[in-house]
Amino acid sequence: MNEVPRFSENFRGLQIEFNLLGGFAVRSPTGEALILPTAKTRLLAAYLALSAGQYQARSKLCALFWEDRGAEQARASLRNALAAIRAVLGDHILIANREAVMLDPNFVCTDVDELKSLMGRTSATAEAETARRLAAELLEGLTVSGEELTEWLEFERTRCRNLSEALLSTTAEQLAEHGDEAAAVALAQQLVALDPFREKSHRLLMRLYARQGERSLAAAQFQTCRQLLADELGTAPSPQTVALAHELSLDATPTREARRLEVAPSPIQQKAARGADTDFRISIAVLPFLRPAEDADQSFLAEGLAEDLINELSRHKDFLVIARQSTFAFGAGPRLAEHAAQALDVRYVLTGNLRRRGDDLSLGVQLIDTATHRTVWAERYARKLEELFAVQDEIVGLIITAVDAEVRSSERERALRKLPETMDAWEFFHRGLWHVYNFSMDQIEAAEHYFRRATELNPRFALGHAGLAQAAVVRVVWQMSDDIPATLESGLVHARHAVALDGAHPYPHVMLGRLLTCRGELGLAHDHLRIATELNPSYAHAHYAVAQVHIWSGQPAEALPHIDRAIRFSPRDPLLSMFMTVRSVCLFLMGDMTGAEAAARAAIGRQARESWSRLGLAAALVESGRTDEARAAVAEAKALMPNLSIANLDNLIGRMASAPRQRIIEALQRAGLQ
Repeated sequence: MNEVPRFSENFRGLQIEFNLLGGFAVRSPTGEALILPTAKTRLLAAYLALSAGQYQARSKLCALFWEDRGAEQARASLRNALAAIRAVLGDHILIANREAVMLDPNFVCTDVDELKSLMGRTSATAEAETARRLAAELLEGLTVSGEELTEWLEFERTRCRNLSEALLSTTAEQLAEHGDEAAAVALAQQLVALDPFREKSHRLLMRLYARQGERSLAAAQFQTCRQLLADELGTAPSPQTVALAHELSLDATPTREARRLEVAPSPIQQKAARGADTDFRISIAVLPFLRPAEDADQSFLAEGLAEDLINELSRHKDFLVIARQSTFAFGAGPRLAEHAAQALDVRYVLTGNLRRRGDDLSLGVQLIDTATHRTVWAERYARKLEELFAVQDEIVGLIITAVDAEVRSSERERALRKLPETMDAWEFFHRGLWHVYNFSMDQIEAAEHYFRRATELNPRFALGHAGLAQAAVVRVVWQMSDDIPATLESGLVHARHAVALDGAHPYPHVMLGRLLTCRGELGLAHDHLRIATELNPSYAHAHYAVAQVHIWSGQPAEALPHIDRAIRFSPRDPLLSMFMTVRSVCLFLMGDMTGAEAAARAAIGRQARESWSRLGLAAALVESGRTDEARAAVAEAKALMPNLSIANLDNLIGRMASAPRQRIIEALQRAGLQ
């Protein structure tokens, strides 16, 4: 094949615009509507536009779009369709040879690429109209025939829908912060429609209605949320949703059905509440990947990938993974997920499809929460056949990392919905995690309450004790304690006890390593963090903590690869703002002030009410000679943390190596921190 062209900004004004979200429309660089003659031609053009810059084998396109026709007739139909695309869009847009075709990325732009680009930023927000436009369904109203083409379209729609939900959420919250309640309400309504089970969306809409003075609408939204959860999931709203209803003076009295659910837990809920008898693991099954039955080689690859995923997930202490002998009996593909989950008594199912066309392999993966009937994550990987065995471990690692992050996020949200009397130690632990990641005094107190409840239900539950150690880390780092040394010592007691109870779990080692770092015992901290990374090489929080040890040791260059791994392994992590702040400090100490400023601003964009990232920004700015901007950043940090001072900062970094500690303190003093 010919060399793939590289995209150049020089072609920006010459691009043909494909609008694929909300239907199908194509416009010339001057805005003229370009009309393709048939539905099949439009679908082919959309397929090529979504993969612009990537060669698509003619044999693959024939099988995908004309699977009901013979080989010669399919190739003739493909030639006719490509000729129509050339005639309407121009000869220059299509690059073709005897084996493959593609659209030139220099002359193509799509709204799907715009959506992906926005979500690829650390702070993913957009104008209200842009967010609304990009939340429409991919190729809405377009119907397709053929199993493989239908499967492709469903997968791409799911992936776009997940990105749209995230963009709507962040944009609505930003609009609300800036006082544009009407636009925020419209986006929140759209967000609720996209995922009715996401309580955070309902709460946002309730707050916005109340801010507008529409308390009747806020009350109606609460009742809608409560009834939906009772009818569909058999559960009640989370305490946060109920507390918001009380705060807004809404009627939080449960309906008759909701009261029945509260006073009469199901047998499953009663079993879960018994604490010590519960298996504290996330149940998941990996189904074989769907593939053509007649292709023996592809069948071997599909089963091999699924088996590798089973083996890697089984290494994670928190996952109860069904053995291949049981899961492979159910067959392959997403359509069997709910049947398999019910039969195997698991909540999550990981499945997908593997397609081979000549030397090209395409692997689509979906993580399905069968309790809520939602695809919580979807991704597609494309590789050459000869590359597969070389990159198979990389692909499996990427999938495992994404699944781990998405499942844990889902578990935290699920724990919020449960009534305390029906919760087990595992759910109390995840409820505590949800609170600890909100980084405020009242939330950290709530987190400690739930972590303690977990240890009371099961005193040998290591994660409950490790959670109390994490709460101590937060109190020390965010200055939420009147006695830092005592808080540090208490956290160390819980962390050491957690490691003693379960030394094969990385989380207790990470918490112990972070507390030892704060106390200046860097060698011992590094030992525990090395164990954590060996237990789980893709554990983002372990690499984040290793980076901190290197910074404390005066080794920013050694820290940088670890913090970059943390960001890559968990790009939606609750601690992503802190990951970026640590990256900013690394670059500051290495003398890269441009990079340090960019990382600090990315951290602020991710978590607007965080003070340490602003100090990182101030340090970079003052070193760049922009003292006034640096002083403004310090003022913002002090507004968020009024007790912030050089003395308090030194309480945190006092055990850091002398040279980096002195450089940080001198820079912040020049920026106005006293």
